[in-house]
Formats: sequence, structure tokens, C-alpha cells
Amino acid sequence: MNILKNDYGLYSKRGLILQKLAEKLLFVEVNERIPKIEDLSIDLQVGRGTIQTSLQRLVELKAISLESRGHLGTYLRSKNHHELLKSAGMNQITAVMPLPYSKKYEGIATGLTIAFEELHIFFNIAFMRGSSLRIQALQDGRYDLALVSKYSANEHMREDKDLAIGLSFGEHSYVSGHALMFADDTHTTIENGMKIGVDPSSTDQRTLIVAETTGKNVELVELNYMHLLSNLHAGKIDATVWNMDEKSSGEVNNRPLTTANGTMLEGEMSEAVCLMRKDNEKLAYILQLLSVEAILSIQKQVEENELIPRY
Repeated sequence: MNILKNDYGLYSKRGLILQKLAEKLLFVEVNERIPKIEDLSIDLQVGRGTIQTSLQRLVELKAISLESRGHLGTYLRSKNHHELLKSAGMNQITAVMPLPYSKKYEGIATGLTIAFEELHIFFNIAFMRGSSLRIQALQDGRYDLALVSKYSANEHMREDKDLAIGLSFGEHSYVSGHALMFADDTHTTIENGMKIGVDPSSTDQRTLIVAETTGKNVELVELNYMHLLSNLHAGKIDATVWNMDEKSSGEVNNRPLTTANGTMLEGEMSEAVCLMRKDNEKLAYILQLLSVEAILSIQKQVEENELIPRY
């Protein structure tokens, strides 16, 4: 949060009014008329003089420039996103992302970090396995954003109408694809009697396991996603579904998905999205300032070892 000088300290009355006023001006387009002083005064429950002083303070901070046009009102002629966001108390964002076990995940974490740095916003990342766990943490208010697949986001948005997708990155931005993994080199499909590893906290992996095992007599073994391959190597499970971007995925017998349903779902599961709460209007404003193309370019550079990850 931005701490303003003198009478505009974070918890002072003037500081809070300045913050609320800056929030409102975020959503006024350049060359549009700003709300009338009396309307702002009523809305923020302060005197006209306080509103006028706060507007002048934002001008002094070079967050905005204004033009008075008499009876036509006052117009917003320019706004400095960095200064206005600081005044609105939005210079820090927290996100929860998948564990960075693949170059693709490291790349998008790096791209987002750099994109927010360019806006002078501190981007703090926590890493957590399982899209369901990440989305629950978002719903609990612990994070501003959760990076998940588009499929997982859509599934949770059906149940929680207060969630929304803030950014979408296109196919293959989340994973390149999934495959069946087998402990036995001779297997190509899931067969009756097999033990199948599944992480119940991963919406995508759990859904693909259901698609690949429907109608088959198998035992589902619940495991942490990061332990699936080690259990496969140890022979404790016979098969699982795994992300092909993971570094050791090529070390085991992997085969394409076999069901039409699983293959059909792959498109939405391959796309990364930033999930957020609908009522977070300031975050929605910030996200529209980001360049998806620039983030994807950085992700590609990390994947191709042209850029060292940093996040």
C-alpha cells in the first residue's frame, strides 16, 4: 500500500479519501468528464473542500491532469497509471500458481513478474499444487489471482458465480498436453485390474483419469500429483495421466490419451488463465494494462533457454 506524506498518511481521513477518489478516477477515461464535486462529496460523505483538496493533491502527484470547462464540468485530460494506482493503494498483487516444475510454468511466472514490474507493481507469488486448492485459496481471500487451466476455471465458475477470468493466454500456454504413463513398458492402454494414480485436488488430471477409466474395473489410488511418477517407478501404481512438460515425463512409457472425451478436453486444459474475484475492480483495471503477447513472448524465451527464469 502507498503511504502518502503529511496529512495523507495511509490511515488518515484525507489519505483514505484520496485513495477512494483515485479508485474512482481509475475508471474514468481520458477526455471524459469526471463526476461532479457535489456528487463525489455525497458519495464519499465528506465536504466539497476535501474533494477539491484531494483532486489538487492528485494533480500535484502528477497522477492526473484536469481541465475545467465551466458549466460543462471538469474533464480528465491525462492520467499516469503508476501514480494513480499508487494513490489508490494498488502497488502490490499476490498470486498463487502451480509448482514451477516445468519450463512452461517458470516462463509464465517470469512473464507476469516482468509485466507487473513495468507497471511498478510488486508481484508476489505463492506456489501450490492442485487447481482446486489454488481456487479455494482465492475464494478465501488469501490471494488476488490464481493461475489455473481454462477448463478448471470454467468448472469452478459454474459453482461460484463470484469468480471471473481476468486474463486468458491461449492454447498451450498452461501445458503442451497430457499423456498416459505406464509402469510397464509394454502397456499402451489402461486395462482392467490396474491401479491408477489420481490427485483429487487436480481438476484436470482427475477429469482425464475419469475419462480414461470409465467402464473399466480399476482401482483409483489417491496421491499427491508430485508423487505420481515416483509411485509409478516403484510399481505401486500401474498407470496415471501426466503433464508432458514435466522434466522427467520422457523417462517412462508414455502414450497418447485414448478416449475422444479426454482428447476433446485437452484444448481448454492446455490454456492458462488468471482467475479472480468479480468484485475486484481495481485488479481488473490493472490486468487490462498487461500485454498478453509480451508475457507469452517471455514464456517462450524461458522455454527455449534464451532467458533465465526469475519470479
